[in-house]
Amino acid sequence: MNNKIKNGIFITLSFFLIFSIFEIIFSIFFIYHSDYYGALIKVFVNTSQQNEEIKNIQGIKLNKFTNKMEPGVFFIDGVEYKINNRGFRGEEFSVENDKNCRIISFGGSVTVGPEKAYPNILEEKLKKSGIDCESLNFGMMSKGLNYIEDLMINEAINYSPNIITIMANRNATMYDSYGSSSVTHDVILNDFDHYIYKINRYLFSNIMTYRFIDLSYRRVISWFYDDENKIVDPYNPKAFHLKNYFESKYINQINNIIKFCEKNNIQVVLIKEAHYIDPPYQKNLKSLSKLEILEKLLKYDEQKNKNKLFWMYTNAILNNNLDEIKTKNPDIIVVDPTEELYRHQKNINFFDGTHLKNNGHEIVANEIFLSIKNYFKF
Repeated sequence: MNNKIKNGIFITLSFFLIFSIFEIIFSIFFIYHSDYYGALIKVFVNTSQQNEEIKNIQGIKLNKFTNKMEPGVFFIDGVEYKINNRGFRGEEFSVENDKNCRIISFGGSVTVGPEKAYPNILEEKLKKSGIDCESLNFGMMSKGLNYIEDLMINEAINYSPNIITIMANRNATMYDSYGSSSVTHDVILNDFDHYIYKINRYLFSNIMTYRFIDLSYRRVISWFYDDENKIVDPYNPKAFHLKNYFESKYINQINNIIKFCEKNNIQVVLIKEAHYIDPPYQKNLKSLSKLEILEKLLKYDEQKNKNKLFWMYTNAILNNNLDEIKTKNPDIIVVDPTEELYRHQKNINFFDGTHLKNNGHEIVANEIFLSIKNYFKF
């Protein structure tokens, strides 16, 4: 064996040794820093241990290894929540789309729902109208649009949906609009961009050294954002949201999902989200342009009731963005249940102004049903 080969082997082994050391260090860092488990830790932890490593969120167990809900039956205030083996609420379902009619609904805890969530009610309404269509609830608590995009591209596509619905405006603000957000929201223009995106998301989710570098890079970049692009967080004055997330990056991300669905012949339904705070004022906001609402958002922290204003402005902008997306993508469907949800006193349709009661879910399901029933020949 000549020296060149020996040196090559030595360099290769040294690289993997150094990388392994860093991977172990950063894997431990993310376990303690953000309760996140990378691929290396998952390899050395068996299934029985994984089932013990869970935390309780709103009475439903979340498995931090799968980043989904833990399969089983859970009870919240006497309501039974059945989580299937794939980590979603509802009965077990096959990979194959046996009925050739499958709807997948994405969202946060609002989509997960109370006794009956709007995906289930929608299925019942379709069946009553003679359409035998399976409606799956892929809602996931405390997850935003980043999570939904990953879930759609890397898993949900394998279940061959005919239609997807997305309701995620509030969680997009809560989890995706920060200056140190880990996803770029760049426009995916072609197959190569999509391939690079999938590689990036896989590495970010599994290789903790890559995750640390990615997050560190974005945090450093966030230090240099112009103050004009920063919106102070209402709860943490040291954190900020990006103005251009509400201007364009949210739109880019939705457009990426739409483009992916078009390639796979999937109908996209976008749902405007209600946030019951001050319905008369929120109705007035609907008549303003996005730029006008953005101006208000940039100055919200100078006014009284700034927390309420922050949520009203961000919600109005993102709902406005759905209309903008519709104008450039006429084949998608935009559903607006907000006016009907705001028609009554808050306690009729809402638990807390965000999470819907059964009545609220009935309204959302009915609005979706009315919007799609004439568009599809199943």
